[in-house]
Amino acid sequence: MAMELLNIVLLLVPAVIAQTDTRVIGGYPCERPQPWQAAIYDLNRLYCGGVLINKDWVLTAAHCRLPGTTNIRLGEYNLRKVDETEQLRVAAKIIPHPNYDPATKDNDIMLIKLATSAQLNNNVHPIALASSAAQPGAICQVSGWGTTTSPQPSFPALLQCADLRILSASECRQAYSSLVTDNMLCAGARQGGIDSCQGDSGGPLVCSGILQGIVSWGLEECAQRNKPGVYTKVSKYISWIQQTVRGG
Repeated sequence: MAMELLNIVLLLVPAVIAQTDTRVIGGYPCERPQPWQAAIYDLNRLYCGGVLINKDWVLTAAHCRLPGTTNIRLGEYNLRKVDETEQLRVAAKIIPHPNYDPATKDNDIMLIKLATSAQLNNNVHPIALASSAAQPGAICQVSGWGTTTSPQPSFPALLQCADLRILSASECRQAYSSLVTDNMLCAGARQGGIDSCQGDSGGPLVCSGILQGIVSWGLEECAQRNKPGVYTKVSKYISWIQQTVRGG
């Protein structure tokens, strides 16, 4: 199948953190704070990123759903030390989009309700959601603790950021053909060298302070020329998010 030939992978994190501080591919250590950034854990193992959208809910990718206990860390920055800004929470509810398709990766979005509300401050604060899609050419920022090298992984301690360009729908489809749906967007650099990668799944793509995308999938070897990262397009899911949050 086309997906198998392209070696497309969901951008989950393996159970290892590197011993040296390097960067998200083509990125840099984030300037603090990134107050909406969440770290999603399978017990004590970092598994995915997420985004705080209000004091009770975190948005992430549906492929980040875990079978057991899901823990969330807010206000996290350095994974190797206790940040005094951290808030630890447990998931009370996990609600993947009802039309999520693991085979096509369409509708790769999920809500997590926190068992205890986040205490909002300068280091923990929700982000606004995009009501319309970002324009092609816009420069946006992705963040996470994903691998900083590819194909061999190396995971940083510090939260990393990378600046990416939003691609047009035609550029996105040129890269991945029919694998891309209207619910997805692409961001990257034509020349390659800058990308989200394994371990960044579920994390935010932010344009001018607005959440435009959720890290979803890409090639097994990240940051290739003319092969951008693919993100769930948040503006397509505003009604579902609002209805789910209202329903509790």
